[in-house]
Amino acid sequence: MKMWVLLTVLVASLAANVPAHADESHSLGDRISGKLIRGIVNLSTGWIEVPRQIYEVGTHEGWVRGLLRGPFDGIGMFFARTVAGVVETATFPVPLPTYKPLLTPAYAWESEHPSDVLAADSK
Repeated sequence: MKMWVLLTVLVASLAANVPAHADESHSLGDRISGKLIRGIVNLSTGWIEVPRQIYEVGTHEGWVRGLLRGPFDGIGMFFARTVAGVVETATFPVPLPTYKPLLTPAYAWESEHPSDVLAADSK
């Protein structure tokens, strides 16, 4: 268990240095490694979607809905993010469909709503 936590922290710290949306100006090696790291991170952190969706739904639609609907949205996103992680990890050397993230946002801890980031920065 300790090794799994250590590996997750290590991969997540490496992912912080990889741009979420690699553009075409990056080298092929950067795009391949970015896809591999993103896949491993999403595979190991998909569970973050459950509390995140409770928070997201609660913030945007009210806390009662967040507590009632959020866990279901979170479980769905957990499976989606984990499957995306498997696909990106398995196909990292191939541009299938591209080297861009399969999900938006690319990582579970990034905001879905750009306006949320702008509002938080202005406070």
